Amino acid sequence: MLDLAPAPRTLTTPARRWRNYYRVYRVLDLGRIGTVFPGVHPGPDAFPSREIAESHAVNFLKLLNPPGRWWMDHVGAFPEGDAPN
Repeated sequence: MLDLAPAPRTLTTPARRWRNYYRVYRVLDLGRIGTVFPGVHPGPDAFPSREIAESHAVNFLKLLNPPGRWWMDHVGAFPEGDAPN
């Protein structure tokens, strides 16, 4: 009657490196990165896991953004090769 077949399994390898993406709201000179213009930009470093990448982004933004102002915002951490839309 109803033959229930098992769901097909996809064999994808987990991401090995994660990269943070940031939204920049004004022109900034960020030392080793150089001059960054408004828009969405990837961070310079890649990390072994998403949790490590996101914690690094939170600490970086605490150091960069002065109290009450936002010069950059964290878009998210994406696997190496993927990018936010």
